[in-house]
Amino acid sequence: MKSKKISCVSFVLISCFFLLMPGILSADDIIAYIGEVGGEVSIIRASEGKTVSAALGMLLSPGDVVKTGEESYASIVFQDDGSRVKLDEGSQLTLNATRQQKKLSKRMFLETGKIWARISKRRGTDVEVKTPTSVASVKGTKFALEEKEWGETNLWVFEDFVLLSVEGDEAVINEGQKGRATKGKIDVEDIVKEDLPVEPGKHELIIYLKREDDSSMLKELHIEYEKK
Repeated sequence: MKSKKISCVSFVLISCFFLLMPGILSADDIIAYIGEVGGEVSIIRASEGKTVSAALGMLLSPGDVVKTGEESYASIVFQDDGSRVKLDEGSQLTLNATRQQKKLSKRMFLETGKIWARISKRRGTDVEVKTPTSVASVKGTKFALEEKEWGETNLWVFEDFVLLSVEGDEAVINEGQKGRATKGKIDVEDIVKEDLPVEPGKHELIIYLKREDDSSMLKELHIEYEKK
C-alpha cells in the first residue's frame, strides 16, 4: 500500500513539473498520458519531431504519435474522462483532440496495428478513429479495431455499438458483432470465440479447484500472467 501512495505522489509531481516548465507544456496542451507500457514503445513528439522512449506517466499532446515494437504494448489514458486506448504490438496511433470547456473531442488515426478501447459513457462523448481504410465513430463503448497493411479494417464491438464507414458504404456494428471493411464494402458477422482478439498486458486467470471426495471444498487459484 505504501508503494502505491509513493507512485501516485511521484506521478503528480512529474505532471506538475511539466506543467510549470515554460515553453514545454501548458494545461491546454495535455490531452492524455501513458497509463501502461511494456516492451519497446516510442513517442514521436509533434512539437519537436523528436522520438523518445515512452515511460509510465508521460504526458501526451495533440499530434503525438505512439508506436509499439515487437512483443510490446502501451495504454493511453485521456485526461478529461479516463477513456483508455491500448495498443498491441506493431501498432502506430496518432493522437488529436480539441478542447471544448472540460471535454475533449478525440480524433485518432490508426496507421497500422490493433487497439482496444474503453470509452467513457458521458453526455456529449465524441470519439472518432480513422484508418487508411475506414472511419469508426464512437459514442461510448468497448471495442477492438485492427488495420491490416493491405487495406482491411476489422472491428470487434464488445459493448453498445460503433458506426463503421468507408467510401461508399457504412454499417452499425452492434455488441457481439464484427465488422470487416475493405474499399467500398463492409461485411458484418457475429463474433466467434476463435476469432476473439486477446488484449495485451497483465491479466488474472482464476481457476476453481474442487476435491472429488468433498464437493464443499472449493478453492480459487489466482494466476497473474502478461500477454505481449
